[in-house]
Parts: sequence; C-alpha cells; structure tokens
Amino acid sequence: MGMITTVTLPVYNVSYESNNQTILGVMGLDVTTREMIDTIPKRQLGANGYGFAINPNGFVLFHPLMKGQMGYLTDPPSLDLLEVELDTAVKTVLRKEMINGVTNERVIDTLVWAPDMFHAGRRNLTYCHTHITNTDFSLSLVVPPENQHHLVISGFDASTGLTASIGENVSLLLAPFKYCDDFDTNFLTGIIVGEEATELHPGISDLHLKYGQALSSLDELLKAKAKCDKELVQNLLWDLEATSVVDSEWAAAYADEANEDVRSLFLATNGGLTRLYPDSAIGLHESEANNWAAHYYSRALAANDFVYSAPYREYQNESMDDDDDETLITIAKAISMDVPAGGIFKPAVVGTKVSPAFIESVVHSATYGSDDDVVSYLLDDAGFVIATTWTGNQSEAFVVGMFLGMLDPALMTRLIEADVYTRVEDYDYQALCKIQVQFGSAGSAPVYIPSISNLHLLVEKAIRSVCC
Repeated sequence: MGMITTVTLPVYNVSYESNNQTILGVMGLDVTTREMIDTIPKRQLGANGYGFAINPNGFVLFHPLMKGQMGYLTDPPSLDLLEVELDTAVKTVLRKEMINGVTNERVIDTLVWAPDMFHAGRRNLTYCHTHITNTDFSLSLVVPPENQHHLVISGFDASTGLTASIGENVSLLLAPFKYCDDFDTNFLTGIIVGEEATELHPGISDLHLKYGQALSSLDELLKAKAKCDKELVQNLLWDLEATSVVDSEWAAAYADEANEDVRSLFLATNGGLTRLYPDSAIGLHESEANNWAAHYYSRALAANDFVYSAPYREYQNESMDDDDDETLITIAKAISMDVPAGGIFKPAVVGTKVSPAFIESVVHSATYGSDDDVVSYLLDDAGFVIATTWTGNQSEAFVVGMFLGMLDPALMTRLIEADVYTRVEDYDYQALCKIQVQFGSAGSAPVYIPSISNLHLLVEKAIRSVCC
C-alpha cells in the first residue's frame, strides 16, 4: 500500500435523551499518500510542477521529495515542510499561512532539485495554497514558469484511431499514461523477454513488439469509442501529427553526417510520446520511455539552453566500455513557444545521444589542440564531467560522469571562489539507518549491547546517508 495517513474523527452521543455529549468512540480512515497524490492535476502542472499538503503542525502529508527510506517506512515520517522545501523567510510565511488555512498565491525564488537529486538550480515558482474543506489539512500547488499556460487541443477525431504516419527507420515510445480506462499500461511497464533478449536487456525486436502492441491496443480502443481521457488523447494525437515532419529531416541529417558517434536523435512531448531515429536505438531509450520521469526532460524544461547529462560515476576506476549504452551523453533542449498573452510554453524536448568521444574531440580541438600537457574539462551545470582531454588509461580511470569535486577538489574550490558555481548547503532530514534484525534458532533472544566501534559505524553510516 505504501505510506498512509490516518484521518480520525470523534463520535459523540448527541441523542435527545443524552444530557451531555458523551464521546462514544473514534472513527478513522486510512488514506494512502498515493491516493492523495493522484488528486493533483499533474497534467496541468507539467513535468516540473507538483503539489504537497501539510497538517496543522506543519508536517508534510505528501511531497515529491518525501522518501520511503529503503522501502521500510509504512507511514509518512514526522517531517516539517521547511525540512523538505528550502528554508527561507518567505517559505516560513507560506508554512504559517497554510497552517492557518489561508488561501493565497505568491511567486518564490527557490532552489529546485532535479529528479536525479544531483542537479539543482534557482527558479521562480508560483505557490498556490488553500485549506482543504472539512479537514485540518492545507494543499499547495507549485507551478513552474513554463506551465503558467496550459495547452488545450481539440478538433482531432479520436474515433479514426492513431492515423499519423511513421517514417522509415523511426520508432515511437509511449509513456505509461492512462489514456483510456481499459488501456493496459502493463504493455509499457512489463518486462518482455524474447529470443534475442536477456533478462535485463530485451532484444530490439522485442521492444518494437512491446510498443507496437501498446499503440495497437490504444488504436483499437479509440476506434471502439472507449471511455478515455479526452484531453490526454487529444494531446497525443496532436503530438503524433506535429512531430511526424521530423522523420524525413532526421533521415537526411543522419545520412549526411554519417558519424557513428551520434547514436540517436529524439523528440519527447508533453503528451508522453517519444519519437526517435534510428529505430535500432530503441534500446537506448527504453528506460526513458516515461519522459516525464526522465532526468534530461525536467532539466531541459527548466533551462533556457542545452543541457548535458552523463551517467553518474562515483569512482575514477569504474570502467565502462564505449559500446555500452551507459556511457552515452544526452544533449537536450526544450522547444519554447511564445504565448500571445505573455509568457512561454514548452511542449516538447529535442535531443541526441552521443558517445563521449564525440564531445571530447570537440573539446580537444576547441582548447589546446594536440598539447597533451594541458587537461581541459567540459562540465555541466552541477560540476559533473561531460568530457575531458585527459588521456589516461580509460579502461582503468574513466572520469566522464564524475563530480569534479571528487576528481579535483582544489579546482572545484577555485571555480566556486570565482563564482562559476555556487555552493548551497542542504540537509537530508529523512536520512535513516535501516535496523538489521538478526534471526536465530528458537529460544530467548539474547540481549545485545553495542560496542563503541559499532556506534562509530552507525554514526558513519548516518553521516554518509546525509552528505555523501
């Protein structure tokens, strides 16, 4: 069931014969946090929007940054709002107003974490909060700038099905959204293992079959006029039509470049559609089929320029083979549209996946050419290495994806002192150590008194869970 919140109400004897309101008992109801989260209009808020609720003590009922630590917390922790959101004077006022049941709206300059919890940046988010009727709770919706306006699509005849054309050598991925009541999202979330596949890596033909079945199933439901989410379906139909024009452009561009280091081109939309080229690259995008949950997607929507991302690597000696999809670098940028009434709207993200060698060659030629005595780094907005001219033995010390502060602390400190990066301290108030229960033979359980060394180990684990 996941984490739950219990709502209780006293029951009094208020009958005519009763001289006083004697309490008869307490009535309660367990509500899962998932049920509460599902009431948030996520589609309108966008991939970077979210909602949260607090009780009269300021403790969080649900919040996207609230964790079920290692899967063993069954109830929401006693976590204050200011321990989840960045603690500022404005947030303190927000918390107080929500406790008092005030309805208000304000724009707050705040630190925002990306889904990978490695990247963060400051954004102006709109907080709209109000009291929840017949409860002691207050709800707040947080709207990012790119979703101040909501795109409403109409005019597509859903009964004709998914009629948009798909170019040669192009694949379509579909996010596991509930487009129709009878649409089985297991098509998209289930693991398919065929003759070409291993347990962890489905074969290309299996993945094509998986998404082909999902699209066919949705097509049949639309033609049968099944009960569907009209707005979501209209957005998907518009996405299919609007993005089909890129198929021929991609084919021409891919043929002209003929660069094996460029592994794929893709376009991911707010409607949950990802169109990619060539179709043989479908395996590289399988884990990002739900583009709303993909790290590159939320970061690109929050940025005004290209974003680069590489698989996180903690240690320098973590070797990776260049042919492994985990070594690929994703470059993405949101498509921005001006709204006539003012503001912007970002309906999609376009990008490519390339090998580290592709970026490294550009960095090498743009810096000091063939001078091997100079080491250059290309860093992303959080200080992670995207490319470098370092020419060490990459099979033993591959550094792409490492945080520069781990690789070269002195250089990272200099960059912070030069205001290239800003250090922001944040604390994880949800960090807990899982208690290991020892099981033995039947009989009385022995009394266990931890030694000083055990306590040191416990403290060390707690510190690592907070800061490392």
